[in-house]
Amino acid sequence: MTLMLSALLLAAVQVCPPQALQAARFPAGEVLAFRLDALGADVGTFEVRSSPPPATEKRAALELSSRAKTSAFVSTNVARFEVFATALLAPDFSPLRYREDVDEGDTHRGTEVLFPPAADGAVAVKATKNGEPEPLALEAGPEVRDMLSSFYVFRAQPMKTGAPVCMEVLAGRKIWKVVGQVAAKESIETPLGRFAAMRIDAEAVRTDDAKIRREAHVWVSDDDKRLPLVAIGEVRGKVIRATLVATSGSRRRR
Repeated sequence: MTLMLSALLLAAVQVCPPQALQAARFPAGEVLAFRLDALGADVGTFEVRSSPPPATEKRAALELSSRAKTSAFVSTNVARFEVFATALLAPDFSPLRYREDVDEGDTHRGTEVLFPPAADGAVAVKATKNGEPEPLALEAGPEVRDMLSSFYVFRAQPMKTGAPVCMEVLAGRKIWKVVGQVAAKESIETPLGRFAAMRIDAEAVRTDDAKIRREAHVWVSDDDKRLPLVAIGEVRGKVIRATLVATSGSRRRR
């Protein structure tokens, strides 16, 4: 799910220097499908796609959208969890707007965020719970971005061993800081075949509670497509793995 995948990408508190990312270059119409599992047990699916922005969004160069949901078994025996999100990106890959709708059991929460924050760090955010306004105050640095576009930062940054990863991320209605690095070049087997990949190691901490930390490992294909192949990390006390199982025009290997 979007929250699960994004939690895999978050890291520890420190000041993040500005990072030069490549301009948005992901093809419109690209679809990435992931399987989510915990210790080998199927827990859900996650799909993300890129498309041209709406004609009314003159500043945007790309729109990302995602849908995630728990498996039938988890929904029936634990709890239903479903997320739909959209993010608008400028030509320089900076975020413009993020919208998220989360259904967890019988509770629906909506969140809409405008970027960048105000000069005093206040984030422009509207939040609802079951259709009613819900108080939410957030503060962040000027480089903060939404969790969906953060998913693509690993594809837009230079892929060199030792290259740093550092960003602030809004995820789960909280602000997190991300610190990590491109750790090593490895070969990885996936349902789509074997890939040369770059492994990114990261750690996360919530800015409002430094005791809440997450550790993650992400593998991105070492080629022009920069496919996010696998992500592993702790989410809600469980180790979750997200595995790429299909892309636009691809067939899952039997």
